[in-house]
Amino acid sequence: MPIDAQPQCRVTIIAFSDASRDGRTLNICRTVAPIAGVTLWNIASQPDSVPWKWQAVKLPQRRRMLWRWVHFVGAVLRGNWGQRSDVFWAADVYSLLPCVLLRWFSRNAHVIYDSRELYSSLGSLAHRRLAQRLLALYERVLVRWVDRVVVSGERDARVLERLLPLDHSPTVILNVPFYAEPVRSDRLRERCGIPASEPIVLYQGAVLEGRGLHKAIEVLEYLPRVHLCILGDGEAQPALVNDAARRAVRGRVHLLGSVPYDELLQWTASADIGWCWIEPISESYQLALPNKLFEYAMARIPVIASQLPAIADVLERFPFGVCVSTAATAAEIAAAIERLLAAADEYRHWAAVAAREYCYERQQRVIESLIARCCNA
Repeated sequence: MPIDAQPQCRVTIIAFSDASRDGRTLNICRTVAPIAGVTLWNIASQPDSVPWKWQAVKLPQRRRMLWRWVHFVGAVLRGNWGQRSDVFWAADVYSLLPCVLLRWFSRNAHVIYDSRELYSSLGSLAHRRLAQRLLALYERVLVRWVDRVVVSGERDARVLERLLPLDHSPTVILNVPFYAEPVRSDRLRERCGIPASEPIVLYQGAVLEGRGLHKAIEVLEYLPRVHLCILGDGEAQPALVNDAARRAVRGRVHLLGSVPYDELLQWTASADIGWCWIEPISESYQLALPNKLFEYAMARIPVIASQLPAIADVLERFPFGVCVSTAATAAEIAAAIERLLAAADEYRHWAAVAAREYCYERQQRVIESLIARCCNA
């Protein structure tokens, strides 16, 4: 939907993340940039030329996350002071405070809040109840100055309607990639020295508790030819290395770190199976509809997933993978992986069908409409 008087519409997107590795933020920028002036604030330098203004905040090293966040908020406020913007888009809960403060000092500005997770019940805070309660309170207070809330799934939308004082129902923008025709390659095999005869199970995403990675390592004990490749970073990495060594599978566990989002599909398409195992350790995880599920479909690889409602909904409609109970044993999961490998062509067919449905081109009109309503209000 085109916006009237396009040059007069300015959107500031604030993300407390490395946007070059954050597909959701990048895709929002790519959607908004053709219809409005965009400035992105994040914590990483611009990777390549982009059609919007990229502002990086250099964070202090070796400091607690709270102090790094305070530094980020201060830098964003200083950088935007006196600058006009029609829309402030908070790309996560941590960016909500600067967006609300800037809105107060910007005449007729609007705030869009992307609640990409249920921040009142994060898996990473499952054992830190006080921190979780404070974050939930922070969100509940600030959301009163938000004009529109965006979520990544219908189930999240229903929960937020119950939990937060909202004037409008949340808008669903699925966490899906742009459509692409992937090319199968041996990128992971070449990087890790994996023989062509040995299958690769790939996990991509944050390396955190609740992502089923210890279960994946246990599964390797029942699949002696299978390798596990992990594309991502996170605090759980040392524990995974120790677990793999204890189970004598360390040589088949490959921690590769994160890669730029725009390279991700090439890596994903070189795997044989996608790991989408979310443990229901919090309500946010119970209702998760992770972007990796759709990225695996776009790469045309079969998926092994946990039996959670939002994930099961997708795989019932487009069976490009298998859901297994979250209580399943490692042996049962290993058997499911063997079934996927044996019928890979059928699952790849369904992944190709799903890729045409779950692509970002179908989300763009929703975003354009949101921006149009705010800029033309």
